Amino acid sequence: MNDMTQTIEAPAAPVADDNTFSFEIENHEKDVEVDLAAIPLTIRKHLLKTAVRGYILNRVSTALAKAKKDNTDWDVYEAATKNDPLQAIVAQPTEPRVSVDIAAISERAIKALYEGALGRRGDGAKKAKVLRDPLTTQITRAVVAEVYEKGRALDPSYKYPTALKEVGADGIAYLKAKIAEKVAAGADEAVMLAFLDTRYVKPARIMLGLDTPGKLKDADGIL
Repeated sequence: MNDMTQTIEAPAAPVADDNTFSFEIENHEKDVEVDLAAIPLTIRKHLLKTAVRGYILNRVSTALAKAKKDNTDWDVYEAATKNDPLQAIVAQPTEPRVSVDIAAISERAIKALYEGALGRRGDGAKKAKVLRDPLTTQITRAVVAEVYEKGRALDPSYKYPTALKEVGADGIAYLKAKIAEKVAAGADEAVMLAFLDTRYVKPARIMLGLDTPGKLKDADGIL
């Protein structure tokens, strides 16, 4: 009779979850360690729900913030047109307004949670970086600084981020909207546009090296 005895190996014991969570605290030499398993289940569920809710809301708020930035030209145009329906200083944007499908974004966030793909969004492809016009950037910085200084003069508690938010990403568009308001109130449009060019555009072009005043044409510069 043949020996049919067969050795059967016991399955490997499942690897226990690492329930120790450690993290650093600024100005504290030793890492803080928390045993997640020691936290009551009801508290863990509460924390998990809070984290999941925050993750989904963060995706939605990020999309809304991006849409707001993309729609800056529309906001400026509509503000100028509201003051003067016939204004021609701020041109109507050629691109349509960006809308946000909150339901679709929420569904994608939930799908990412289910699939464990928290770091991936959309199709996973990197979005090409949009380079901003250096002249617009230079003028925007100057306008933000000026708005901040005026805000501080009226209210010492006025903050720089408030000025950033008020001006937006395009200082030139912001100035044109202000010009449209002044023209609607009776200001001379030609004078306003000349002020824009002299006070903001020309200095920025010189700073960027796009223009050089005639008397400095042959100078080596300071640096």
